[in-house]
Amino acid sequence: LLIFIENSYSGKILEKKKDGRKLVRIIIPLFVLAIIIIGVFIWYFQFKKPYDEAVSDFNTAAEQVNEKNSELDDAISAAQAVLDSGEEPYNSETVSDLTTAIADANAARRNVPDLPKNKDDVIKASNTLREPLDYTDIIASISEKQTALETSIQQMKQVTNPSEDFIIQCLQQIDGISGYQAVTEDHDPNGNLNKQGGYTAAVYFSSPLINQDEVYGDDIVDKGTEGGGCIEVYANTGDAEKRNTYLSSFDGAGLLNSGSHTVVGTIVIRTSSELTATQQNELTQAITDKLLEL
Repeated sequence: LLIFIENSYSGKILEKKKDGRKLVRIIIPLFVLAIIIIGVFIWYFQFKKPYDEAVSDFNTAAEQVNEKNSELDDAISAAQAVLDSGEEPYNSETVSDLTTAIADANAARRNVPDLPKNKDDVIKASNTLREPLDYTDIIASISEKQTALETSIQQMKQVTNPSEDFIIQCLQQIDGISGYQAVTEDHDPNGNLNKQGGYTAAVYFSSPLINQDEVYGDDIVDKGTEGGGCIEVYANTGDAEKRNTYLSSFDGAGLLNSGSHTVVGTIVIRTSSELTATQQNELTQAITDKLLEL
């Protein structure tokens, strides 16, 4: 009997041990799973979700900046294309003005950084991107300088070896000019028309400020620059500058003084020595303005 009781008791202990082991095998995985689930929740709500929200805010701010940058880039590209054309302007300062405007625009451009990996850095970058950004004045400045350069380029084309008809049309619109006459190969006091390095057109004009009866000559060409002045057109700026330098050698030479002279593009504007310095300057400016008028 004792042996039976002892064996029965031992069997129950073994069964309890077996049940305990089974319970442990069930509880441990559940416990590990619970820890994993809790960890995932903590990671998602404490890290993943806040980071994703920060990234979404960053992307929205970046998109707004990129839209404004696109407008600025379009203005810069259009202006740079005019500079890259290599066309010569009448006023060289328009090139440097536009170049400076483009440089200022590039310096003011707000660049979008790479997406940071840290949430706090993402938020910081987003706040920077959301700071007030207005390119209106910068774009307006580029546009203004671009227009000035384009206008100057057109002006240079207009005063580069223009036709005789163009010169006459300009002279017809100036109050300080009472008459004009173009030279021909048969009637050219200098004999330089269409010759190598000579003018391609020359139109003499008379001025009402000068008593034409006191100027020797049968017509306006015969009277020469003394009766008012002359517009000489050359094929290139080199020839025009060479002519201007030659005329400078007679400045202040008394009876040989050929009057005032200045270069506009490939044109030499000459005015009579019979005019006062003020009258020469005013007439030269009036002619220059009309030649450059688009």
